Amino acid sequence: MLIGQMLLALLLAAWLANSGEVPVPLAALAGAAVPLSIHAFVLGLDFLLAWAVRAQRPHAGPLKGSWLWLRAWVLETLASLRTFSIAQPLLHRHPLASADDRSEPARLPVLLIHGFFCNRALWLPLARRLAAAGHATAALNLEPIHSSIEDYLPQVDKAVADLRQRTGAAQVALVCHSMGGLVARAYLRRHGDAGVASVVTLGTPHRGTVHARFARGTNVGQMRRNSQWLQQLAADEPPERLQRFSVIRTWQDNIVAPQGDQTLPGATTIDFEGLGHVGLVYDRAVGEAVIAALARAGASGATAAGA
Repeated sequence: MLIGQMLLALLLAAWLANSGEVPVPLAALAGAAVPLSIHAFVLGLDFLLAWAVRAQRPHAGPLKGSWLWLRAWVLETLASLRTFSIAQPLLHRHPLASADDRSEPARLPVLLIHGFFCNRALWLPLARRLAAAGHATAALNLEPIHSSIEDYLPQVDKAVADLRQRTGAAQVALVCHSMGGLVARAYLRRHGDAGVASVVTLGTPHRGTVHARFARGTNVGQMRRNSQWLQQLAADEPPERLQRFSVIRTWQDNIVAPQGDQTLPGATTIDFEGLGHVGLVYDRAVGEAVIAALARAGASGATAAGA
């Protein structure tokens, strides 16, 4: 994706400059705008579909509602460019920020689980916030990209075990984006709850998404609305497990739609507006909500341990 965008940008800039009708600086500027334009166009289609199937929105007048969708599109375009054209292709080996491995018990170690078509570089900014709040962190790359969600569980199991061994903690927290939240739920179904104190999901298609109809892959099929896999996953979950979940969603999610029913019974649901799907990971207020959810879970665990 990055190479293709760069080639298109160079070709456009060269064509305009060689035409003799456009100054070289303007030609270079037009070329530089190509990646941004591609992201804006593709995301515009995503947002149109997400808007068309929106449901259960909080009460808002037409003007406010339109502004929130426009704001989300602009911010999501920048977040997409940052993620798919810079961070993921160039920074996927960059060290993840982490607090002291032997931090206080109330600061749960955090395993970060990304979603579809992403890698661990997505988490670099949020990991810095978590580290500043005292959390040891770790992340993994879910591979192969188009595999079944079930195929990722051994990778998650190893990452959880490694993080527990590294920190000496009895339990860790899972912070997940998009499909990563379904991976976490499937992991708990197979391996149980003993090693996980809390799960925080950001923009996870807990009830499936209409956008999954327009992509391919085994995991994409599992994320379709009312898929058999999702129905079985929900049927297998004990109610008490979901009480340790915090579900963060945005009413302008451009990938997970309809947005209103993307939660879990018994979970704590935290709503945001004016943000897109990837933008949830970068937003400061969302980061604070994640840290607050982890603090509540850590305090409960510390109290239980003290008792």
